[in-house]
This record gives sequence, C-alpha cells and structure tokens, in this order.
Amino acid sequence: MEMRSPTRVARLAFRQPARRLLQDNRDVSAHFARLHAALELPGSEPVQGALADLFATFGADQEALKRSALQMVHGRLAAHVSRWFEQRSAGAALPRSTMLATRWSVLAQPSADISTRARRCSVDVSRALAEQVIATFDQPDDDESAQIRQDFLHHCVTCEDALAFMLARRALLRKGAALTPDWESVSEQLERAKASA
Repeated sequence: MEMRSPTRVARLAFRQPARRLLQDNRDVSAHFARLHAALELPGSEPVQGALADLFATFGADQEALKRSALQMVHGRLAAHVSRWFEQRSAGAALPRSTMLATRWSVLAQPSADISTRARRCSVDVSRALAEQVIATFDQPDDDESAQIRQDFLHHCVTCEDALAFMLARRALLRKGAALTPDWESVSEQLERAKASA
C-alpha cells in the first residue's frame, strides 16, 4: 500500500472541494473544506487563494460568513492581507480578477495590476529561496553552493523578485558574509526595474 505524505494528502483534500466549487460556486461546505485543507498546507498562499474564492463568490448579504472564514484563517495571513479582506467583509463580492487571488484560487484570478514578482512567484517561494541561499553561506564553498547562489541571483533578476533578494542580502550582510560583485549588479538591476515600473 502506497504511503502518502501529509502534504500530498492535504493537496488532495484541497483539490476535491475545488471541483465541487466549479460546479456550484455557492457551496459553502466546499469553501470551508478548502480553507481547512489549505491550513494543512505550508505557507499562506493556499489559504489566501481559497479565501479570495469565497470573497469573490459572496457579497454584502453574507458578511457573517465572510467574517467567519477570515477569522478561521486569520493567523496564517500577513497582517496587511488580513486588513484587505477585513475591509471587504461587508462589501460586494470581489471581482473575478483581484489582487487578493493567488495561483491556488479556482474562481478568482490574480489581477494584472499586481507586481511582476507576485505574478511569477509567491511570497512563500521568495522566502524559501532566500532561506536556501542564506544556508549556503553556512556551508563550505563548493560547486553546489556556488550554483545555488548563481541560480538565486538569476531568479531574482528574471522574476524581478526584489523580496527574495532583499531578505537574503539583509540577512547575509548582518552575518558579515562576503558578497560577490554579482550581488551589487543584481541590486542595481532590481532598482532599475522598480524605477521603470
């Protein structure tokens, strides 16, 4: 019998009610089943995506339902994201294209006015990549560590992931790590991208 990891089980539990929502987007039990499953997954993005679907479905007449869902997941969302949802609890349903949707949403979709980084990778991915590259500075220099660092810098430029870059660079400078000139070059490229946005 095949053993399934807890994350894989949670992903399956997250997908099953999504299918029900595609047939009936007002299925409250399916919305809450997705939120429960999202809480079993790592990071905040699945939770935000499922909550955005619920907020894109129900309007002002379902304020209590929306507040209940927000309360359930409150601790997993960034403070500013919680505030955005809170401000919309008593209002009309979110538009189908909204900055609150994530790649985990099935009824709503991320709007085009979000940052390039947010469209190409999530905050969770940015943080994980930063942690991964920081860890390479605690290990002896070898080809693998050098490749991880190079891949990280390439990712930051390609995806305009200033968040991952800033998290990693700040932590490494605090540790007194010697950063190569490539880091300064990436910093300048990200600044130029930000200025032209």
